[in-house]
Amino acid sequence: MPNAFKFIFLFLGSYLLLQLSYTVYLDFYNPAIDPASLYTSKVLTWFFLNADFREILGEAKVQFLLDNKPVVNIKEACNGISVAMSLLAFLIAFKGKSKDYVWVVPVSLLLLFIANMLRLYALVQIKMFYPASFPFFHEYLFPGILYLIAFGIMVFWVKRTYQP
Repeated sequence: MPNAFKFIFLFLGSYLLLQLSYTVYLDFYNPAIDPASLYTSKVLTWFFLNADFREILGEAKVQFLLDNKPVVNIKEACNGISVAMSLLAFLIAFKGKSKDYVWVVPVSLLLLFIANMLRLYALVQIKMFYPASFPFFHEYLFPGILYLIAFGIMVFWVKRTYQP
Protein backbone atom coordinates (compact mmCIF):
# COMPACT_ATOMS: atom_id res chain seq x y z
CA MET A 1 0.00 0.00 0.00
CA PRO A 2 1.47 3.42 -0.91
CA ASN A 3 2.54 5.53 2.05
CA ALA A 4 -0.07 8.24 1.41
CA PHE A 5 -2.94 5.74 1.52
CA LYS A 6 -1.47 4.09 4.60
CA PHE A 7 -1.26 7.48 6.32
CA ILE A 8 -4.86 8.39 5.41
CA PHE A 9 -6.15 4.98 6.52
CA LEU A 10 -4.28 5.16 9.84
CA PHE A 11 -5.27 8.77 10.46
CA LEU A 12 -8.97 8.25 9.73
CA GLY A 13 -9.06 4.94 11.60
CA SER A 14 -7.32 6.40 14.66
CA TYR A 15 -9.43 9.55 14.61
CA LEU A 16 -12.71 7.64 14.28
CA LEU A 17 -11.73 5.25 17.07
CA LEU A 18 -10.76 8.14 19.35
CA GLN A 19 -13.96 10.00 18.47
CA LEU A 20 -16.10 6.91 19.14
CA SER A 21 -14.36 6.34 22.49
CA TYR A 22 -14.88 9.98 23.46
CA THR A 23 -18.55 9.84 22.47
CA VAL A 24 -19.06 6.73 24.63
CA TYR A 25 -17.25 8.48 27.49
CA LEU A 26 -19.49 11.57 27.18
CA ASP A 27 -22.66 9.46 26.89
CA PHE A 28 -21.72 7.66 30.10
CA TYR A 29 -21.96 10.95 32.04
CA ASN A 30 -24.83 12.54 30.11
CA PRO A 31 -26.77 14.63 31.19
CA ALA A 32 -24.15 15.54 33.81
CA ILE A 33 -20.85 17.20 32.99
CA ASP A 34 -17.94 14.86 32.28
CA PRO A 35 -14.92 14.78 34.66
CA ALA A 36 -12.47 16.24 32.10
CA SER A 37 -14.64 19.33 31.61
CA LEU A 38 -15.22 19.59 35.34
CA TYR A 39 -11.46 19.48 35.90
CA THR A 40 -10.96 22.16 33.23
CA SER A 41 -13.44 24.38 35.11
CA LYS A 42 -11.66 23.73 38.40
CA VAL A 43 -8.25 24.63 36.97
CA LEU A 44 -9.70 27.82 35.49
CA THR A 45 -10.71 28.97 38.99
CA TRP A 46 -7.03 28.98 39.95
CA PHE A 47 -6.47 31.97 37.63
CA PHE A 48 -8.96 34.28 39.38
CA LEU A 49 -9.71 35.57 42.84
CA ASN A 50 -13.26 34.86 44.05
CA ALA A 51 -13.85 32.35 41.26
CA ASP A 52 -16.08 29.32 41.49
CA PHE A 53 -18.25 27.19 39.28
CA ARG A 54 -21.47 25.27 39.61
CA GLU A 55 -22.84 22.44 37.57
CA ILE A 56 -26.02 23.22 35.70
CA LEU A 57 -28.20 20.22 36.48
CA GLY A 58 -29.71 18.45 33.48
CA GLU A 59 -27.28 20.17 31.11
CA ALA A 60 -23.77 18.92 30.46
CA LYS A 61 -22.10 22.20 31.39
CA VAL A 62 -20.97 24.30 34.32
CA GLN A 63 -21.39 27.96 34.98
CA PHE A 64 -18.14 29.79 35.73
CA LEU A 65 -18.63 32.45 38.40
CA LEU A 66 -16.67 35.50 39.51
CA ASP A 67 -17.84 37.11 42.74
CA ASN A 68 -20.85 34.75 42.56
CA LYS A 69 -21.90 36.24 39.20
CA PRO A 70 -22.08 34.01 36.10
CA VAL A 71 -19.54 34.89 33.42
CA VAL A 72 -19.33 31.97 30.97
CA ASN A 73 -20.59 28.42 30.60
CA ILE A 74 -18.08 25.63 30.18
CA LYS A 75 -18.97 22.37 28.46
CA GLU A 76 -17.15 19.45 26.88
CA ALA A 77 -16.13 21.43 23.80
CA CYS A 78 -14.14 23.75 26.09
CA ASN A 79 -11.75 21.12 27.42
CA GLY A 80 -9.57 20.89 24.29
CA ILE A 81 -9.94 17.13 23.92
CA SER A 82 -11.15 17.41 20.30
CA VAL A 83 -7.93 19.16 19.27
CA ALA A 84 -5.90 16.59 21.20
CA MET A 85 -7.69 13.74 19.40
CA SER A 86 -6.82 15.24 16.01
CA LEU A 87 -3.19 15.59 17.05
CA LEU A 88 -3.02 12.04 18.44
CA ALA A 89 -4.51 10.61 15.26
CA PHE A 90 -1.83 12.41 13.25
CA LEU A 91 0.97 11.20 15.52
CA ILE A 92 -0.28 7.63 15.19
CA ALA A 93 -0.62 7.88 11.41
CA PHE A 94 2.78 9.46 10.81
CA LYS A 95 4.92 6.71 12.27
CA GLY A 96 7.86 7.54 14.46
CA LYS A 97 10.19 5.71 16.80
CA SER A 98 8.57 4.22 19.89
CA LYS A 99 10.99 6.04 22.18
CA ASP A 100 9.91 9.37 20.66
CA TYR A 101 6.23 8.69 21.37
CA VAL A 102 7.08 8.28 25.07
CA TRP A 103 7.95 11.95 25.41
CA VAL A 104 6.27 13.64 22.41
CA VAL A 105 2.73 12.53 23.27
CA PRO A 106 2.72 13.72 26.93
CA VAL A 107 4.57 16.95 26.14
CA SER A 108 2.23 17.69 23.23
CA LEU A 109 -0.87 17.05 25.32
CA LEU A 110 0.51 19.22 28.13
CA LEU A 111 1.22 22.06 25.67
CA LEU A 112 -2.32 21.83 24.31
CA PHE A 113 -3.77 21.78 27.85
CA ILE A 114 -1.79 24.88 28.85
CA ALA A 115 -2.76 26.68 25.63
CA ASN A 116 -6.40 25.77 26.20
CA MET A 117 -6.32 27.06 29.79
CA LEU A 118 -4.80 30.34 28.58
CA ARG A 119 -7.53 30.48 25.92
CA LEU A 120 -10.22 30.06 28.59
CA TYR A 121 -8.59 32.67 30.82
CA ALA A 122 -8.54 35.13 27.92
CA LEU A 123 -12.16 34.32 27.04
CA VAL A 124 -13.29 35.11 30.58
CA GLN A 125 -11.42 38.44 30.43
CA ILE A 126 -12.94 39.23 27.04
CA LYS A 127 -16.42 38.32 28.25
CA MET A 128 -16.04 40.66 31.24
CA PHE A 129 -14.46 43.64 29.51
CA TYR A 130 -15.31 43.31 25.80
CA PRO A 131 -18.49 41.20 25.64
CA ALA A 132 -19.33 42.25 22.09
CA SER A 133 -16.03 40.71 20.89
CA PHE A 134 -16.57 37.42 22.74
CA PRO A 135 -18.25 35.49 19.88
CA PHE A 136 -15.41 36.23 17.44
CA PHE A 137 -12.70 35.13 19.88
CA HIS A 138 -14.70 32.14 21.14
CA GLU A 139 -15.84 30.77 17.80
CA TYR A 140 -13.03 31.69 15.42
CA LEU A 141 -9.75 33.15 16.63
CA PHE A 142 -8.96 31.04 19.70
CA PRO A 143 -9.99 27.67 18.23
CA GLY A 144 -7.84 28.54 15.22
CA ILE A 145 -4.90 29.29 17.50
CA LEU A 146 -5.33 25.93 19.28
CA TYR A 147 -5.36 24.10 15.96
CA LEU A 148 -2.35 26.14 14.83
CA ILE A 149 -0.44 24.98 17.93
CA ALA A 150 -1.43 21.38 17.13
CA PHE A 151 -0.28 21.93 13.53
CA GLY A 152 3.07 23.25 14.81
CA ILE A 153 3.48 20.07 16.86
CA MET A 154 2.65 18.03 13.76
CA VAL A 155 5.31 19.89 11.74
CA PHE A 156 7.83 19.26 14.53
CA TRP A 157 6.89 15.56 14.51
CA VAL A 158 7.28 15.27 10.73
CA LYS A 159 10.66 17.00 10.77
CA ARG A 160 11.82 14.78 13.62
CA THR A 161 10.67 11.48 12.17
CA TYR A 162 10.75 11.84 8.37
CA GLN A 163 13.54 9.80 6.80
CA PRO A 164 13.43 10.05 2.97
